[in-house]
Amino acid sequence: MPGPLAGVRVLDLTTMVSGPVAAMMLADQGADVIKIESPGGDLMRNFGTSHHGISGSFLSTNRNKRSLCVDLKVPEGLELVLKLIPTADVLLQNFRPGAIERMGLGETAVRKLRKDIVFVSISGFGDKGPYAHQRVYDPVIQGLSGLAEIQADRHPAYRPRMVRAIVPDKTTAVTAAQAITAALFSRERTGEGQHIRIAMLDVMIAYLWPESIASLTFPGHDLYQ
Repeated sequence: MPGPLAGVRVLDLTTMVSGPVAAMMLADQGADVIKIESPGGDLMRNFGTSHHGISGSFLSTNRNKRSLCVDLKVPEGLELVLKLIPTADVLLQNFRPGAIERMGLGETAVRKLRKDIVFVSISGFGDKGPYAHQRVYDPVIQGLSGLAEIQADRHPAYRPRMVRAIVPDKTTAVTAAQAITAALFSRERTGEGQHIRIAMLDVMIAYLWPESIASLTFPGHDLYQ
């Protein structure tokens, strides 16, 4: 039987883990996901054991997708993607802030072709701020969000430790997938698309709040004092 997202088309311009896994979850639920890769390929193709030219890591973050190799830096490649946009319900990207606009695929340009599209931007630290244009890696988010601190040894030395699974990447993926389906549901009711902006740091702070930052919930009151 077709999945609940059958008939939904997603253009996946993301790389690495958080964006690809979010799109993969939509594909698992029946969406037609078209992964658009540069000629160099997604870096995940280089991680893990390969079988017939595809690594386990890449397959585990991109299953159930169709694929196109497109060089967005040349006019012909850009034109190809622009032709696909009117057929898409969702466009998912995780370039550094400002990069998608320079490519000619920013929200304004995309909405001229598909007014009600759900436009999704995943970043490490958001569009603004001192870290906005910095490279982001899972261990960095573990450190800044407090996840590593929660794992710290209490005795004899207080030393933060990383979680050996890429929790921030995968939690961001789940959050993005849920937000996309909510936006699609909203569009069914209102006829309007949304721009979903998700920062990995924001996701992890929210994720850790119940057990590690709950004392800051009420301003002026530390519940642990």
